[in-house]
Amino acid sequence: MSSERLVIDSSPLNYFARSNQLPVLEKLLSGRSCLITKAVEEELLVGASKHPKLYQVSIQPWITVAEEFTRDFYALLTMYHLRLGGGRRDIGESMTLAYAEVHGITAMIDDRSARKYGKSRGVKMTGTLELLCQNIRKSAISTEEACEVIDLLAEHEAFLPCDGDTFIAWAQAEGLLDP
Repeated sequence: MSSERLVIDSSPLNYFARSNQLPVLEKLLSGRSCLITKAVEEELLVGASKHPKLYQVSIQPWITVAEEFTRDFYALLTMYHLRLGGGRRDIGESMTLAYAEVHGITAMIDDRSARKYGKSRGVKMTGTLELLCQNIRKSAISTEEACEVIDLLAEHEAFLPCDGDTFIAWAQAEGLLDP
């Protein structure tokens, strides 16, 4: 039985790495084949000059850098990039979404506009908070641990719609903790 494949954008990796929580992310993603695109790898390496902990991402044995060279991929990449703003900052999300769509796999993205557009195109999506909720439902992590992780991510500039104190109420309002 093959594992679920997931392509991860730079933001979740950035904040988990900067807060020393990559082992927690690995645990949360257990059983999944985790990929990043070349653009995401490059974004993280550029960011490592300011935040050296980002170098840790590229040496994780559970993360594979995926490259794609098909016309369909480049057409989708161009479409996503133009739709998400066309700036240098939008390349990672665009490439992540294009890769996910071409291969029919889940994209892990926290950026709201990228998620919204990807979902409108039928891309399966998850994000940091959804991943924490999935693992709470599976009893792989406690709500207390999840709240601690959220606060650590926020301390390292992660932009999330809640903090550790308000996470459970937020997740219940979103229907993410229902069985």
